Amino acid sequence: MRQFAFWLALPVVGGFLVQGNAYALTILCFMLIYGVLAMATTICTGHAGQVTLAQAGFFAIGAYASVLMTLDLHMPFAVGFVVAIIVSAASGYALGYPILRVRGHFLGLITLAFTQVVYEVALHWESLTGGFNGLYGMQKPELPIPGIDTLYGFVLILTAYWFATLVASDNLVRSRYGRAMHMLKASEWGAQACGINVARFKSDAFAISAALCGGAGAFYGHFIGYIGPDSFTLDVSITAIAMCILGGVTDLRGAILGSILLTFLNEPLRNYPLYQPVLYAAVILLAIILLPGGIVPSLARMLERRR
Repeated sequence: MRQFAFWLALPVVGGFLVQGNAYALTILCFMLIYGVLAMATTICTGHAGQVTLAQAGFFAIGAYASVLMTLDLHMPFAVGFVVAIIVSAASGYALGYPILRVRGHFLGLITLAFTQVVYEVALHWESLTGGFNGLYGMQKPELPIPGIDTLYGFVLILTAYWFATLVASDNLVRSRYGRAMHMLKASEWGAQACGINVARFKSDAFAISAALCGGAGAFYGHFIGYIGPDSFTLDVSITAIAMCILGGVTDLRGAILGSILLTFLNEPLRNYPLYQPVLYAAVILLAIILLPGGIVPSLARMLERRR
């Protein structure tokens, strides 16, 4: 519980210290949103061994589901958030079942195609998604606490989801269910020989990852106040993967650390969008060469050797 308390204190105390500074709180929100995407990638790719580029697609599905619930049906954010998770999880199952026999790079290509299909649907289904103009006018959820900064209140709500994702994901990967899921990465044939239902665990990995991405998308849509097709390009998936590779694709702490580092590194490059892909490529290459496995696993191995 100590490590959980430390991770929880980071955004809560950090946000309190910069309360009133909209720029710093905005960076913190992006850090938390991408932290959830990175943890979702860790579960699906790092533990279940399913290479995926579908994060942006599930992210978009969750955002549109939540925003449409609040704008068209006038539902509160809580209802839209739950619907976003359910719809995204269903999309994960729908994607997982048809590709059960596919693995490796071919699986990555199919999930890449899924992200592109979601983008095209968001672009051309104008009656539902607004097309290129997108949807706007969403309000941030607020905490009914007098005297608290509105944006900091949103940070606290987002932190609750981020922290719940961390605790639930950690319990999942440490459980018997998580260890069975991890066997898929080592050997699908071996997992099947041990009596593990490979098809079920693959679909579950996609559904869990999709649900987490959908919840992050719901928060993103209400935080930005606008969503459009350009908000959910392949760059979202590449960023989540880069965060995991930098911090450690098999470690949840690595996913969080990677999201913190890349969010800070991304800020100076916002005025130079052409250089962002170059930065991500350089980060991935350097991490693979200098820190195989990521920062957190590499540091853990170094400490173990010194002991």
